[in-house]
Amino acid sequence: MLRLTLLALAILLLQRLQVTAGEIQTPLRDGSQPRQQPHRVAIIGAGPGGSSASYHLRKFSQSSTGAEETPLDITVFESNPYIGGRTTTVNALDDPRYPVELGASIFVEINHILYNATRDFGLSSTVKLYESAPESKYELGIWDGEHFVYKATKDDDEGSSWQGWWDIAKLIWRYGLAPIRTRQATRTAVGEFLKFYEEPIFPFWTIQEAVDATGLEQYTGFSGKEVLQRAKVGESFSREIIQASTRVNYASNLAGIHGLETLVCMAIEGAMAVEGGNWQIFDNMVYSSADAVFLNTSVTTVTRNGGPRYNLTTDNEEVNARLASHPRGNEFDAFILAAPFQFANINFTQPLRKPPQKIPYVNLHVTLFTSPHRLSAPFFGLDDPADVPSSVLTTLSADMSEKLGDRQGTDAVGPPGFWSISTLDVLNPATDGVFCGPSENCTMYGAKDEDDTQYLYKIFSPAPLTGSFLSSLLGFTYTPPTTALNDPVSSIPKSDITWLHEKVWHSYPYELPRTEFEPFNLCSFFLCAEVGGPSENMWYLNGMESFISTMETAALSGMNVAQLVVDLFKMQQ
Repeated sequence: MLRLTLLALAILLLQRLQVTAGEIQTPLRDGSQPRQQPHRVAIIGAGPGGSSASYHLRKFSQSSTGAEETPLDITVFESNPYIGGRTTTVNALDDPRYPVELGASIFVEINHILYNATRDFGLSSTVKLYESAPESKYELGIWDGEHFVYKATKDDDEGSSWQGWWDIAKLIWRYGLAPIRTRQATRTAVGEFLKFYEEPIFPFWTIQEAVDATGLEQYTGFSGKEVLQRAKVGESFSREIIQASTRVNYASNLAGIHGLETLVCMAIEGAMAVEGGNWQIFDNMVYSSADAVFLNTSVTTVTRNGGPRYNLTTDNEEVNARLASHPRGNEFDAFILAAPFQFANINFTQPLRKPPQKIPYVNLHVTLFTSPHRLSAPFFGLDDPADVPSSVLTTLSADMSEKLGDRQGTDAVGPPGFWSISTLDVLNPATDGVFCGPSENCTMYGAKDEDDTQYLYKIFSPAPLTGSFLSSLLGFTYTPPTTALNDPVSSIPKSDITWLHEKVWHSYPYELPRTEFEPFNLCSFFLCAEVGGPSENMWYLNGMESFISTMETAALSGMNVAQLVVDLFKMQQ
């Protein structure tokens, strides 16, 4: 851990002495030692990072016996009506029996925070992430817009979809040593990253400090293509297999994503998800730790109030009134911004010295739908429907990879036109019963007979899908509306698309090669902005997003800052 300099510590203590003793302590009724007034912390954003910050603030403030050594009063603000950020579910067919992840879908066993939280909260996890269409011989295919460059047959035990294709024994005959070299490179990089969780690196004042200590700039400073070439991974395996993974996970080709994130895409052993939705991890984190939670509430203004202390104002007058009723009103000793700075729209009345840089985010279009139709063989240039894989990842040909490799969005997707298609579930009226809820978005068309199977699909794309594209993909007749300016999927008859849900996310940043990362500190005074300067107890979690963007790394960012905040409070006691 990078320690405070003597100058920084002196300034921090001087700031603390400016606060009157009456504000610091309150007497106990029995006349024993005075009890410290709780330190009040605001967390803005209840995604994985903010939820983890709340949970670990409470955890780190307690001693090994469970007693609270550093009393805290934690308030969480979230602009959405739910906790979990990009980990949210919708009910397929408007039926609560079929929750579907709209955003972040999986984590792995080496994701220590998520894995341990799932266990500690008693949540049930599953390794059966995707369903195979019973008529298909193949569980997964990788398509370059013209040909399937790879197909994976169904696993014998069907225990966990999309893991059999990363079986070294199944790949080595075709790609030589490339799979082994990829695994070695992945394990080396992940091994260095795991040092972030332990002393002497944890907790770290800057991501830069941790990156420098582990040598991970050799991965983040170069593209995935360059890192794989350096590891002597063959071009075919890189393009056909690994690039398919970077496209489905980060909507990027190998030349447009840094090497560490590329290798993270291949660390899929032990993939799992929480039954009913991963959001439950973060919901439990918040409600087991926070003293107050305000949903549908955005913080609009942060005003420095000396000490340092901060007054927060929101766009919700009811919440502002509730804050005013608190003994300290809307004043906080520290706050943690757990949302992208560029989207938070917060006014700092004392301007920040070095506000976080604006970075490009992926606009990811997610289309969830059910249909009685399977993926069409002619769409993929095949004759036999059984040869169409249940789920399809995409890549590019060698020529197209050279041409489009470092581009973004619709300019990067190439001939396939989409990033991935997943068959999430196969439903049948005979075994699953009626699966239409009360919404007008769902009708019984296509599910009225016992043999009318419904397929639940998820498509990732860089732009909205059209009705014409989807009808071609599924092989049914469709006439686009003549009155509409475009050709929305919602124009398709409900006999062909029985349920539909579309969502556009700022899903994650473009993970471009870089060697510098945003600090956790937000600073309004020059001393704080200097390297080794004193913290003003304003914190920013989302600099981690440009390093690695996952649920786990967001949670790690929250855990790390929670430890730093508690350590500072302990020094002030």
